[in-house]
Parts: sequence; C-alpha cells; structure tokens
Amino acid sequence: MDHLHRFARSVRGVLRTHYPAFLFGLPMRETHIPIFIYHDVTPDSLRSDLEFLVRNGYRTLSLDEFMASGGRTIGRTRRVLLTFDDARASFHHVALPLLRAFDSRAALFVPTYWMSRPSADYERFMSWEQLRAAADSGLVDVQAHAHRHALVFTSGTLAGFATPDSLARYDIYDWPMRHRGGTDELGRPPLGSPFYRASPLLSASTRFLEDEEVSARCEALVRDAGGASFFSQRGWRTQLLKAHERYCARQSGRQLTEQQFDEQIAEEFDLCVGQFRRHLGYAPQYFAYPWMLGSPRSLELARRSGIETVFGVAVDYGRARTARLPLTVFGRLKSDWLKLLPGTGRASLARIAYGKLTGFSRIQHLAH
Repeated sequence: MDHLHRFARSVRGVLRTHYPAFLFGLPMRETHIPIFIYHDVTPDSLRSDLEFLVRNGYRTLSLDEFMASGGRTIGRTRRVLLTFDDARASFHHVALPLLRAFDSRAALFVPTYWMSRPSADYERFMSWEQLRAAADSGLVDVQAHAHRHALVFTSGTLAGFATPDSLARYDIYDWPMRHRGGTDELGRPPLGSPFYRASPLLSASTRFLEDEEVSARCEALVRDAGGASFFSQRGWRTQLLKAHERYCARQSGRQLTEQQFDEQIAEEFDLCVGQFRRHLGYAPQYFAYPWMLGSPRSLELARRSGIETVFGVAVDYGRARTARLPLTVFGRLKSDWLKLLPGTGRASLARIAYGKLTGFSRIQHLAH
C-alpha cells in the first residue's frame, strides 16, 4: 500500500508538471527565463552542463539580475538561472570550483538547521565557513531553504516502519520529524520506528504528533529481537503490525491546534533568518521551498519574515501564475532537463524521460 501511494503521487506530479516547449525540440517561445534546480552534483555531469551552456551562448544570471529582468527574456539574449538546493558538501568541493572555472553565476539555497550538526552523518552538508566562502566568491547568491527542511506527520494513518533497506534508501531529511520527550528529532529514526502519512512542513495544513510510547515499543520489539537481523525473519512485518495495533489500542497521538501549527511554521522562517544574520551577517530575501511550494499561510508568514521572492519546482508553475499571492513565485525545472535547451549537443528527450520514469521509485521521499 505504501508503494502504491508513492506511485500515485508520482503520477499526479507528472500530470501537474510544467513542460516548456523546448523540451520537445520546439523553439523557445516561453517568455520566462528557464530556472534549473540541482541537488548533489558530480564533476562530470556539472562540467558537461556548464560546457553546454557556454558552447551555446547561454549566460548564467545572479538572482538580482534575474529579478531585474522580471524573470523574462530580453531580446535574443540566452539566459538561464542555476539554483542549488540543500548546501550539500558537493557544492563546495565540486560546484564552486567549476563555477569559478566557467565564470558562471548560481544561487545556493541553505537549510540552516543542517549546517551545524556534530554527527558524522551530517558531513554531507557545507559548514558556515564554506557558505561564507561561497557568498564571498562573487559568483554565488547564498539564500534560504527553510531551517529544518522537514516533513511532518499529518495523520495517524500508518505508512510503514524504518527498516535497514529504507534507512539506506532514503536521504537523511526524507524522514519526517519525530516527537520525542517534548522535542522534535530529525534524521534517520531507530529500526522499527513507525512512520505515518506525511507532507512537507511548510506545505501541510496540519501536524499529527505520534504517540511516543507506541513508537518506543515498536523500536524495542525490533531491538530485543536482534536489531537489523529481525528483518531477515519471515513474518517480521506482521509482527510489527500486530504490535503497533495492540499498542495503539491503548494509546493515541494528537493533532496540533491551528495556532500551534502556525507558530511552528513561523518558527521555521524566524530560525532560518536568525541563523543567516548570525553566521552570514544579512537576512535572506529569496527563499526556495523544499519539495513543493508552501501553503497560503506559509507564503504569508514568509513575507512577514522579510522574504520577497520564493521559488518552487515544476509542479508549482500553475500556482506561480495565480493572482494575489502574497509573494512573487517562480517554478523551477530539474537540472536533467537543461541539455534539452536549444543548441549544439542537445540531449535526447526519450533517453532523459526514460531515466526519470525508471528512477521514480528510487528518488521518492516519505511524504504521501
């Protein structure tokens, strides 16, 4: 059932996604400057993209240049905006040297919670010192990508359990926040931890706080039965489901009130802005939403925090055109579409589309 929900979400995403004409080999009639989004990068793939842009006369823009143009093409000049989410270590080690080599501009969107974590598991992210170096390079606009970059449970509908396979498969913040001891925990949960229907914090309309005792009992069952080896036993899923059902019969979680949830959303912006001021000396004015564009309430709270412009993803192009939004909104395209821009050495749409379709199950996060 869990896999069916993810497949259905993928299909809905495909149907809602904005597909510009240039993807299909048609002339670039769009008036909007293409915006591409990267996450982790490798030297070969990013170098190839930058070579393609240079070879075909595309100019990379800063965020201020992009906004000065209204996000629209001017004359025959070929322009693109390159954006990088998450402030991964690969940006410092791979992207920044290549941007310098090609004299290219880019925007880097930072989830501030993850920049100062002590665990070795967090070494995949940049440090504040590295972020300052990027901002000082003159090539990179360092801006906001929320604080925790979190998913939250939205109901008590069970979606699955943390297994060795899922812990290896899903990224560190693809796991929804867990409520433990009156505080929130992020990152990978213990084996056996139940997880429920979830959505991005800034896009959700509510948050469900799971029962801590139910989670603790499921985790203890797995731990006492051998930990990872428990999942090699026949019927492990049935054991966990029965245990979860038995414990839930006596326990229950609760929904946050509307006021409590609004406070948590506002805190996401306040903490992010505070970290920018503390470590970089300025407040961000641009904001890239994790996963998808935020809820109407989230957009309003972003505006109140001083954010002037926000970026979503390809499924957000429709909302970006909606009148009377509290902020200017732009959608973005996945970086693997970049080489479908008009030019010499253009990639094959069929090959890229096939790769995206076959990769759906691999890249899906745990939101439903």
